[in-house]
Amino acid sequence: MASLNKQQKRAKRAKAKAKQINIHGRKPAAPDDDLGEIGEPIPEYTLAMFSKMRDAEAVSRSEMLSVLLTNLAFIIVDHPELLDMENADDEGMAATHLAADMLIDYRMWADGMDRETAQAWLSEPQFIADFGAALDVYRELQDAPVEKTE
Repeated sequence: MASLNKQQKRAKRAKAKAKQINIHGRKPAAPDDDLGEIGEPIPEYTLAMFSKMRDAEAVSRSEMLSVLLTNLAFIIVDHPELLDMENADDEGMAATHLAADMLIDYRMWADGMDRETAQAWLSEPQFIADFGAALDVYRELQDAPVEKTE
């Protein structure tokens, strides 16, 4: 896991990019559509993902992480500029950094945590293990052969 300072820089760049994408044609955000201390509106696609994550988290952390990884894949396809390729060795690492940033923002949105507390949650050994397991399952599903139906 990257240092706290590096994570903060990545989060700041990802938010700036997301804001830049959504600056045109956005309706005014509802009061609960921002992350408090950030003070910026959350893009609609992120709010939709956060809502799905909250519902899935009621089932299990594993389900929540699965929803994150699946939805984030589609977001990256639609908004590849969110990937911070300057600070990553490859696209997979950039996607992992974006996932970490989204998880921090999710905790801030869902629970009203401050950034520092959300980052601490993300750094807990059990969370890291759960995220690694969810990532392994996601990769296995992506690599699984697709059965043809007739």
